[in-house]
Amino acid sequence: MHQRSPFIPADKHDLDAVQAAMAAGWPAVAPVVPDLLVWMQDLNWPVAKELAPLLVSLGAPLAPAIRQILDGDDGIWKHNLIDRVVARSPALLQALAADLHRLAAHPTASDRAEEVDVEAREALLLL
Repeated sequence: MHQRSPFIPADKHDLDAVQAAMAAGWPAVAPVVPDLLVWMQDLNWPVAKELAPLLVSLGAPLAPAIRQILDGDDGIWKHNLIDRVVARSPALLQALAADLHRLAAHPTASDRAEEVDVEAREALLLL
């Protein structure tokens, strides 16, 4: 049987898991990065507010996982990640600059509806 990582929140109120992930840091959380990013889909979730600073602190190693989301079709998730994580991490801004340029210049309908293009342009101003 597969055991759940203590770093992955069991629900939107599982702040203990976020604290465990923060205490462990990188590279301990590396295997669960995609699972942690899922919790940034809704900024109303308590774990999202607590998780964002950890993700910012991890920086460039998150770029491949965030790029997969930026290449996807969930505009809200993209907006949340750009606003709360990417724009607050100089290393991620550098690593994802080409992706941000693409989103700013060629947003999908969903991206426009969620103002992903606006967030991407604002993030690029921080470079």
